[in-house]
Amino acid sequence: MLFAKIKQHYEAVVAVCCFLILFTNVGLPSTSFSVYQPYLVDLPGVGHSGGSIIVSVRTFMSLLAMLVVGRYYDLVDCRIGAFLATLCVSAGFALYSLAGSNFGMLCGASALTGLGYGFGGMIASTMLINRWFRANVATVAGVAAVGSGVAAIVIPNAAVALISAFDLQTAFRAEAALALVIGVAVFALLRNDPRDMGLIPYEGSPKAVKREQEKSAQQPERVRKRHVNRNLSPRTMPLLFLAMIIIGCVSVGGGNYLAVLFTSEGFSAEHAATLVAVNGACLTVAKLVSGMAFDRFGTKRGSAVFFALYIAGTAVLCLSDMGNTGLAGLGVLMFGIGMSLGTVGISVWSIELAPRGKETRTIKNFQVCYALGGFIFTFLPGFLTEAFGTYLVSYAALLAMLVVAAAIVIGVYTATDKRANPDA
Repeated sequence: MLFAKIKQHYEAVVAVCCFLILFTNVGLPSTSFSVYQPYLVDLPGVGHSGGSIIVSVRTFMSLLAMLVVGRYYDLVDCRIGAFLATLCVSAGFALYSLAGSNFGMLCGASALTGLGYGFGGMIASTMLINRWFRANVATVAGVAAVGSGVAAIVIPNAAVALISAFDLQTAFRAEAALALVIGVAVFALLRNDPRDMGLIPYEGSPKAVKREQEKSAQQPERVRKRHVNRNLSPRTMPLLFLAMIIIGCVSVGGGNYLAVLFTSEGFSAEHAATLVAVNGACLTVAKLVSGMAFDRFGTKRGSAVFFALYIAGTAVLCLSDMGNTGLAGLGVLMFGIGMSLGTVGISVWSIELAPRGKETRTIKNFQVCYALGGFIFTFLPGFLTEAFGTYLVSYAALLAMLVVAAAIVIGVYTATDKRANPDA
């Protein structure tokens, strides 16, 4: 009886699996990894530029993986593909634990975690959500994306505690074991497609389905306006690709250098870890809230609000040289909320704005552009710091870029709204 009930609502199990996939394959190697950056740059022979190279290797390998992820999932299904990706993350952290200050091994470890991120991150999760859900897509994407945010809350302080009690290698070994355990659990639970279990994609509760049918009959224009698919012209895609690149720069680049930004401006390692954890907590809540807000108020309005917070948070981070704890806390709070656009936002935009018939390709292309942006900007801050003496220059550049991305995304939604309802 219990198994039958679980099977009937197996989409909930898939949502949990997506949460765990993102916790492991995005949260461990990316969202929470900035806590290690101050320790890496202090290793003999690494330094600020070497620390940037290590992070850039991961983002570059993520980018390469995303470029061939379509072929990857032609060869293996999502269940096996996500599991292999998680094994890469586990192996990467195991290699980190063995590397010491060997720069080549550190880069090799980063490459492995990058493969795990690229093959088993947001693309895999979005593909699964698109197969299993027809209703509440943004909310489910938000719930799944919370996984990487939870990692950003839990891992930083746990890692610092392990490093203080033991050493850096112990913290890396613990993450390797954690990734392996989660990977095995997800492999046991995940199913690729509802048809594999004789099910259909989730359409919503019976009451919600009836309500939507009544609403569609009474106000068809309104429903079409608020829900997928907007069937955007391919000619508009390059602008959106630019916006996704910028969001990758800010979310991956800006997120990875938070801890070292604060320590370079006089905050202690423990204080910096706490600020990173606050950022992660805000990101976690925002991922869930942003998905619900997109479903409730529409993607354009929700995106505008979260872009405004993202821009404001980045502006406040540019004032970190003032050494004000309250100001730093406010900055990471708003920055963390805005960072949800890098996961939930991109997933929803890629589904809603895809040219009809090209949904899977658009999902991949948006994530590739996001990864490209991450690669570009994780490479630069260390070198900019050595040139200008501060990480604040990097965050000022991110602030200007973020304004451009907001203008593009909100502008595209405004244009499609006018096209769908020219009399509005």
